[in-house]
Amino acid sequence: MSFAMMFLVMLAFLFAIFAFALVLHYFLSKALPGKDALVIDTPEEALERQD
Repeated sequence: MSFAMMFLVMLAFLFAIFAFALVLHYFLSKALPGKDALVIDTPEEALERQD
């Protein structure tokens, strides 16, 4: 197998893996909507939420 053919096969596998990951991320984010993980509560909000 020549280098060009090996490179194209590797590129195809990488594309398939990333495409699968994007489709999985899309459907999981639709099925499991969540809040933004970067939202930081103030201490007062954290105390209210503990109950």
